[in-house]
Amino acid sequence: MASKEPTEVEGVWVLKNGMAKKASPRPKQLKHREQVDYNNPYRYKIERIWWDGKIVYASEQGELEVDPKKVKVAQEYQLVYKVALDKKGKLRGEPERVEGQYNIYDSIPGMKKYSPIWQFNYVIVPRDYEANTLRSEKDCLKSGFEIKRSTVFEN
Repeated sequence: MASKEPTEVEGVWVLKNGMAKKASPRPKQLKHREQVDYNNPYRYKIERIWWDGKIVYASEQGELEVDPKKVKVAQEYQLVYKVALDKKGKLRGEPERVEGQYNIYDSIPGMKKYSPIWQFNYVIVPRDYEANTLRSEKDCLKSGFEIKRSTVFEN
């Protein structure tokens, strides 16, 4: 028997072969990285990110202004040699990034602290730092390197 499409205008659906079907409930806790296929129909730029020592993928949609006291944000760490922030935590110029280093997320979808809005934390490393040595929030916090929290937010 062929499955019927839902008749509601909107819902939590999965799409397969052009047909909508009700999605199964989201798992309470992700235990492993999902083996996902994604055909990128809108041709977003995708970047590799470290999360808890594992590579995950993200699509950046741009910078935005938020009040972190009113909007839930997650933490993103970017490793840099230099960064200049003004008194409000905004960039005074482009940070000098570590070439080849992936940014680091503190959470992924399914975690309680996850948010699709990321607050940048700049981890200032010495010139002899080897890219991708730090691979998790825990690594950054235990590194002893200076971390500057900004008021730069991205979605």
